[in-house]
Amino acid sequence: MEFSANPTDEQAAEIGRRLDGHNAEVGVVRTVIPVRGVYLESGRVVGGIEAAAYWGKLHIRTLWVHEDYRSMGLGSRLLDWAEERGRELECVSAVVNTMSFQAPEFYVRAGYSRFGVSEGYEGGASRHYFEKAL
Repeated sequence: MEFSANPTDEQAAEIGRRLDGHNAEVGVVRTVIPVRGVYLESGRVVGGIEAAAYWGKLHIRTLWVHEDYRSMGLGSRLLDWAEERGRELECVSAVVNTMSFQAPEFYVRAGYSRFGVSEGYEGGASRHYFEKAL
């Protein structure tokens, strides 16, 4: 047996497949449905969201708006759009985590409840965990 700190993409993907296989054996199947959307201006991406629906929840991975377009409601519209996709996919809630230097209060204003904080990140940052019923 040997350890590799640099697995190939295929080896890394096998870990996820094996975990999904184990979960399926105990009756938990994860069917991942991507939820992605972007705002474009003259072909340039100025905002976007990436999420995935699985296990009955919408998991928001990334939400970004170009600094020139912030405070114009694009982030809220992207979040609303993704939440609506989650409802269509019969998700019961949306979950997201964000760093303290990003936009945790944005999610509070959008109706999300903070259910956890992990402290001690570099530079004094913390990670905030949120959930919202759909």
